[in-house]
Amino acid sequence: MKHILLFVLLIIIFLAACHKNNIDEGDTSELISIDSLRATFYTVKAWDTTTITCYAKGDSIIYSWECDHGNFNGDGHQIRYAAGECCIGINTITSTVSNSTGKVSEEIKIEVTSYYDD
Repeated sequence: MKHILLFVLLIIIFLAACHKNNIDEGDTSELISIDSLRATFYTVKAWDTTTITCYAKGDSIIYSWECDHGNFNGDGHQIRYAAGECCIGINTITSTVSNSTGKVSEEIKIEVTSYYDD
């Protein structure tokens, strides 16, 4: 009886030691990130424009943009931002990139000064 228990125990240990744990790390090509968010000018006079470009990594990226004041034209990875006299001060523009793995956002600050200041 003692030999049978020892034999069964050895088989269990052998089977457990041979079991391979498959860790699914997912498809790393689906990861998403923003490398940088840059503007041609970080200070502009009212009604002037600056080009803002989002440099991102990931597969099948969708870009979206928001601004707290002013407006922008364009879509995709690059927009042109402008604001009027009513938006003087520091304005925040947010770029969001998304795909099937999730989404990430980054903000950039643009200072708008009065058109009439010398």
